Amino acid sequence: MKPKKAITIVALAMALLFVYYSMNAAPLISDEKYTYISGMKWYKNYGDGRAAAADQNKPVLVYFWAVWCKFCTTMHEEVYPDREISKILKEDFVLVAVDLDENKIDARSFGVQYPPYLIFLNSKGEIITRVPGFASKEQLLSILKQIKEGKT
Repeated sequence: MKPKKAITIVALAMALLFVYYSMNAAPLISDEKYTYISGMKWYKNYGDGRAAAADQNKPVLVYFWAVWCKFCTTMHEEVYPDREISKILKEDFVLVAVDLDENKIDARSFGVQYPPYLIFLNSKGEIITRVPGFASKEQLLSILKQIKEGKT
């Protein structure tokens, strides 16, 4: 095989691998109303999530994130998929994921300027607590349990 042909084949293979890994590295799927993060359905804006929380009488987790945020990726891949955390989030909370690059209105209304940022609210929309920055599994689990048990 000629060197030029071998280089072309290697370059094509690398391009295909790049495309494959690029598509699989972005596990976030969205539609008009929801974003799907870590196997969970999150409302894309606070208004929709707030209405659902009032109907279901559940607290709200508003999670501010961005595609380019490395700490957000860690939360998507390691924190939210934790069995105990995802169970509590799915059963006991209304979830809202605000992409800071797409939804600047909600970000401004809560005064959030950087991701990740978590805000917990009760079903009436009153802020329970704020978590600026990355939250580890242990930190998030502790907060979720406290809110669930009504200790905050």
